[in-house]
This record gives sequence, C-alpha cells and structure tokens, in this order.
Amino acid sequence: MSREKIYRLRPDNYQRALQHAGQLLADQFGAGRQALELAVREASKTREQEKKYHALIRDIRLQCFRASSEDAVKAVLVNQFALEMEAQGTPLANPGEMTWDWKNQCSVYVRPSTKKFRKAEASQFMEFLYAEGSELGVHWSEKAQAVYAEYREANQ
Repeated sequence: MSREKIYRLRPDNYQRALQHAGQLLADQFGAGRQALELAVREASKTREQEKKYHALIRDIRLQCFRASSEDAVKAVLVNQFALEMEAQGTPLANPGEMTWDWKNQCSVYVRPSTKKFRKAEASQFMEFLYAEGSELGVHWSEKAQAVYAEYREANQ
C-alpha cells in the first residue's frame, strides 16, 4: 500500500467510512501485510480556509510590505503567529524548527507550514491576520472584506 487513505469524517458519514476502512484493512492483511497504521486526528484546514487567509496576506503585503514577496510576508506572518500561539500556551501542532546547516555552519529556521495547520489553527490564523492587518492600518480590499465576513459568519 503505497499511499495514505484519508477519510474526512462527519457525524453523518463516519459509519460508512469505518466499514470501507475495515474492508481496506482486511484486504491489506489478506495481501500479506504484517503491520499497518491507523490514525485518528482532528481534520486539517480546508482549501477554502487557505484561499481566505491568502486574500488577507495579499492585502497586507500590497499595502505595507510591497518590497517583499508574498511568500516572504507570509513567512513572517506565520512565524509571528506561531510565536504568539506559543506565548499563549497553545503552540501549533506542527511548529517550526531550527536546524543546523553543516556546510555553512549556521542555524536555519524552517517555519511552520500552513499546509499542516489544523482546522482550528487556520481559523485562529485568520483572526491573527485580520488583527495584524488592522493594526498595520490596512484598508481591506472588497475581496478580503468579503472573505473575512464569510469566515466570521461561518464561525458564529
């Protein structure tokens, strides 16, 4: 079995997914597999959440940090968010890390990946971005305003 099989479970579909997973496990053991792993974790963020926070990052970059790339601004904002979460006592599930560059003899920081954000972390990141942008004096574009309003409505 070369790829993970991931099921996004909800109260209305988990029984069917469990049956399917059970059959998949039986097939794999029947094919001679000696060990498999089954993990249950909180759902990761959605593609929709990703689109929403990118709209906010884009406005922040265009209005405050035009000389930097969107990737660079995102990296700084993700780092600031991770540090804030850690300071609040709720560090990210997949935090960044320092590693050693043996060739150049220096430390390198690998920022947390937004791809690995849990759904709740992505929501908190949206709140962080909106607050940070507002603090920086960002005048949100219509798209960013609509995205944030939709996000707020969905989370009330």
